Amino acid sequence: MLPLFLDGELKARQMRAVALHSTRCTECEAELRQLERLQEAIVAHVATRVEEIDLGRVWAGVAPRLKTVRTPWYRAWRDAWDGLDRRWRVRLPVFAAAAAAAALALVLWRGNPTGTPPTDVAAVDNSAILDSVQSNVESVALLREPETNTMVLWITDDQPLTVDDFGGPP
Repeated sequence: MLPLFLDGELKARQMRAVALHSTRCTECEAELRQLERLQEAIVAHVATRVEEIDLGRVWAGVAPRLKTVRTPWYRAWRDAWDGLDRRWRVRLPVFAAAAAAAALALVLWRGNPTGTPPTDVAAVDNSAILDSVQSNVESVALLREPETNTMVLWITDDQPLTVDDFGGPP
C-alpha cells in the first residue's frame, strides 16, 4: 500500500492508517523513504529531459495543417449566449419587470403622463362637522375631538350606549 499512499490514491481512512503504521514500523518507514527518493530522482530526470526537447520545430509542423473554420452567425451568438453568466438569464427579466413597475408607479404618481394638473376637475371639500346627533334610537353616539378634527359616530342595534361606554361626559 506504500506506493498508493505515496501517490495519494488511498481513501482518507486508509491514508491515516498507513501513515500511523509507517511511523511505528521501521521497515515500512525505510521503504517509504526509499520510494520518496526514487520518486524525486524520476521527477528530476524527466524535468531534465523535457528541458532538452526542442519544441520550436513542433509548431512549424502543426501550423500549416490548421484550417480556418467559419462559424455560422447563429452558432456564434448561441455560443456567446451560453458563455454568459447564467445568473443574468434569471436576473434580466426580473430587472426589466422592476423597471416597468417603477415607470408605471411614476406615471400613476404624477397623475397623468403630461404632468399638468387636469383643468376640468374642481377640488371639493366634503368634510362635515357635527356638534351633536339627535335620534329616536338610544344606540347612537357621537365622539368629537376638536384638536385633531376627528369625529366618530357609533350606531349599534344591540343595546343602548351609555356615557360610561365612552369614558367621559357626553
